[in-house]
Amino acid sequence: MSKLIHPVDSGWACPRCKQTLEKRELSLFCEACMQGYRLTEGGIPCLLPNEAGKESDEYWEQKEAVKEMFTSFNRALEENGVSRFSSFMNWGYAEAAEDGCSAKGVNEQSLRLLREIMDGVKVQGSDVLEIACGRGGNVRALCKSYQPRSVAGIDLTEANIAFCHASNRYEYAYFCIGDAEELPVADECFDIVLNIEASDLYPRIRLFYDEAFRILKPGGMFVYADDLDARKFEEGERYLEALGFETVRSRDISEQALLASDLARGNRIAALDGAIAKDDAIWGTMGVPGTSLYDDMRAGKRKYKILHMKKKA
Repeated sequence: MSKLIHPVDSGWACPRCKQTLEKRELSLFCEACMQGYRLTEGGIPCLLPNEAGKESDEYWEQKEAVKEMFTSFNRALEENGVSRFSSFMNWGYAEAAEDGCSAKGVNEQSLRLLREIMDGVKVQGSDVLEIACGRGGNVRALCKSYQPRSVAGIDLTEANIAFCHASNRYEYAYFCIGDAEELPVADECFDIVLNIEASDLYPRIRLFYDEAFRILKPGGMFVYADDLDARKFEEGERYLEALGFETVRSRDISEQALLASDLARGNRIAALDGAIAKDDAIWGTMGVPGTSLYDDMRAGKRKYKILHMKKKA
């Protein structure tokens, strides 16, 4: 069973002031902010920032929309009886010569995507944080195959984290409900920060980039893979380099992601069919053929890229 409190020695931190939290019976407490954070019934920390802060109502409404979208996604998987098999939420990766790869297993293309993303990254003995860990497929795969010291998963949606905790059996895997733009983690805690197919949903993506830089140890690696508007990706890379990251790897895998989507189309539709309306926002985020996301990538307006960004020592 996965542990419940923290991935590294210093403890989860207050999402506002980044000070270490005091563990109480049913909560975690920040002495500096005099703010308490609940633990779920399963003991999972819920470290979302207090909404009575600096951001607009529209900002929080976007956050709530994302949580509702993925809560609906989890509910649909349960209703269709496929929840326990569905631990990944990504495009996947396939090569033209591997058209039959879908027969290898329901998650094969997603596992292949993770292998391509992590290629060349030294994970053994490292403390890893996945921001937006979804339903925990990457965390489990990292624990199983890469020999990290610890892996933590943070996600905005409580239903995602509940599934992660219930299905994870690695003692060095930890989970938390948290916000990518205000991470509940102290400075320079992690050797590797991983983020896959989530940042386009962040209202202020540069806050996320700032946080990824802050929590990485000097010399640590930001492993980043997403499908974004081509111009947004270019702007993001420039911003990351200005923060103090060095680009170690930049690879466009748009064609491989599109092919994986083509091959997985039937399984994805079957998994959600009847449980989620065809006009629901979740369909648009999945890159199913026929959605604007898929069509824009096919037209070259969007790109799927893998970036390895090293924090300068």
